[in-house]
Amino acid sequence: LIVMKYKILTLLFLTSNLTFGQQYDGLHIERRKVDKNNNIYTLGKEFIFNIKITENDSNFYLIENKFEDFELTNNIDSLQTSEIHLTVIKPKMFQRTNKKQTEVYYSYEPNPTSTYSTGIVENMENVWIHPPRSGFFKSLETCPFPYIKLNQPIGYKWTDSMSIGNHWSNKKWGEWKGRLLLNYEYEITGNVMLHSKLGDINCTVIQAIATSKIGKSKLEAYYSEKYGFVKLDYTLVTGIKIELNLKQAISGPILRDGKDFFESRNK
Repeated sequence: LIVMKYKILTLLFLTSNLTFGQQYDGLHIERRKVDKNNNIYTLGKEFIFNIKITENDSNFYLIENKFEDFELTNNIDSLQTSEIHLTVIKPKMFQRTNKKQTEVYYSYEPNPTSTYSTGIVENMENVWIHPPRSGFFKSLETCPFPYIKLNQPIGYKWTDSMSIGNHWSNKKWGEWKGRLLLNYEYEITGNVMLHSKLGDINCTVIQAIATSKIGKSKLEAYYSEKYGFVKLDYTLVTGIKIELNLKQAISGPILRDGKDFFESRNK
């Protein structure tokens, strides 16, 4: 049943990406060695993020987070989903979700029932990541994606854009009809020593704004040459804040599909 659910969800993601392809025209995507030239997001690597959600200075917690549905509460005793795991996999031939992008699975832990596949880009010019985008985290489609232009000085700015369908909309983070054009502004604003679960990490800070007809959303991203994006601080159009903090990065087996993922969990 789990494997069948995985196949159905993968098909949904494939269809979604074909119908609503991501733009980000300024992004450099390599034509070959898509996985082999990665230094951070290497095959078998798993990145574990804590989740913090706040609205009007109150903390909220996820009771559940499914592909389409989610439930939030301000009662911490009801907490069910406390982490997001990003796992880099090696997909089987012709099963890559996003062409010429490294395949990753997002899972909502500690008791995942499904995996959600998408892609990331890592090369000598830039690093760019599709955020988690199931259930409550569909909201992150309305925000700037984690993105850094490498080897650029503080003060460096760039712009990009993307159009998304209204299947991403929700009253919690913004509603619209038809397609929504998001115009992005990115800037490298500094270098800081970030105190984290992994210790003190030297990070480059990127500030980004997404402007659209529903308003403005923001992302403050912290990027490490060793761990990639270690802190992602989002502000939705409606003022809800979502903070993802990297707590652990581990090396595991090279997985090929959802079956491998769940078998590795059961060992």
